[in-house]
Amino acid sequence: MDRQRLFEIAEDAVREEELRSSDIPAIDLYVDQIINLVAEKQKEGSARYRERQLTKTMINNYSKDGLITPVKGKKYNKEQIVQMLTVYTLKNTLSIGEIKRLLDGAYACEGFGGEDLIRLYDEYLSIKRDNRAYAVEIMDALLKKHSLEVSDDRDFMLTVGSLLSLSAFLRQTAQAMIDEAYPVPEEEPEEKKDKEKEKEKDKDKEKEKQKKEKDKQKEKEKKKKTDANEELDLPVEPLIMEE
Repeated sequence: MDRQRLFEIAEDAVREEELRSSDIPAIDLYVDQIINLVAEKQKEGSARYRERQLTKTMINNYSKDGLITPVKGKKYNKEQIVQMLTVYTLKNTLSIGEIKRLLDGAYACEGFGGEDLIRLYDEYLSIKRDNRAYAVEIMDALLKKHSLEVSDDRDFMLTVGSLLSLSAFLRQTAQAMIDEAYPVPEEEPEEKKDKEKEKEKDKDKEKEKQKKEKDKQKEKEKKKKTDANEELDLPVEPLIMEE
């Protein structure tokens, strides 16, 4: 790989297209409509981003984890759609717990509401767009500073490692900022007990499921043996004696 090819790859790798609030219709939407909107927008960007599509399962999990405000009926309003898009874009870097603390912290601010989140989301996408060019510039500066040539196998490995380390440091900084501003809340004794009970129930359900699967397997094996024995026990035709 030469330097020119590296920059072609980098420019394609950062070419992500995401829904802005202006792309979202002014009416409430069903899950399938939201998923289609996101998928259509992703087609405008690099093929790399089409592999991680938004799914119904993801949206259901966001709702269960309290990342989306409760839905009335089966349709989502603009604020709820932006909530799920915020989670969707951040979850590649942050854990669900960290995203929840970030969103809860924002909504805890006096006067903060849906319109504020929508505005912040659009501003975030604008900054992210600027960061595309910035990311390529940082990579160029890194190569020059350390005299790295990606055409050389040793330097290629060093370049990959250096870019990953930079990404990791920035991610750790963002996570540390969340921990500082919105620490993980301590659970009340009753909450801990309830969670422990839920875990025990889940374990019991899993054990019961495994037991049923084993019983089914035994029944299948037993039936196979019975069928095999029946095939071997062929009826004997009567011998006709000639007079």
